[in-house]
Amino acid sequence: MPARPRRPPPPTGRIPADARRRQLLDEAARILTEQGIEHVQITEISARLGVSRPLVYRLFPTRQALVSAVLEDFVALVNERFQRALLHALPGTVESITTAFVEASCDAIEQRGAGPWLLLDARGVDPELARIGRGIFARLLAPWQAQLADFIGTTPRRAASLLWVIVAAGRAGLDGWIDGGVTRAEAVRDATTAVSALLVAFTTTPKRAKRR
Repeated sequence: MPARPRRPPPPTGRIPADARRRQLLDEAARILTEQGIEHVQITEISARLGVSRPLVYRLFPTRQALVSAVLEDFVALVNERFQRALLHALPGTVESITTAFVEASCDAIEQRGAGPWLLLDARGVDPELARIGRGIFARLLAPWQAQLADFIGTTPRRAASLLWVIVAAGRAGLDGWIDGGVTRAEAVRDATTAVSALLVAFTTTPKRAKRR
């Protein structure tokens, strides 16, 4: 199970707006991970941090704005980790590159908590929040569509569809770790195996079609 992000000691005195925003985002992500989306409320965050609600509203005018900011912050971290992983993994095999991406996802989850990760592609939550999460997730995946299309030899449109299938397999591989059923190392192996197998399978499909 991912370690829960630790709450840093509260700052004393007046702090800059960017530091306050970081504090509010971290607390919202912590609540999301520990208690679920229904508890991510302006009143809850202000009470836990000992700050006024008007202060929170100045930075995040609505609850939706707060949740959206939490997800955007998480995606920025994941993308940063992805870029770093790609830099160190290339050149490499499909398996080694996939492992690097899975490890990068795990690092982000450990740093920010599993709550934002799960909400990116959540089902059964507030439809508007689900739409926000899905949209942000789509923007994270969009830059990789062209690379996937080149790698497996298909059209960008089909690659966009297959990317969601591949990502779903990787996310499923990490579920056991997030739920506490398997270790991180075991989950990384499971996710890597699933994603690598799909990449290989999708790569062979267009080649077979051409021979017919």
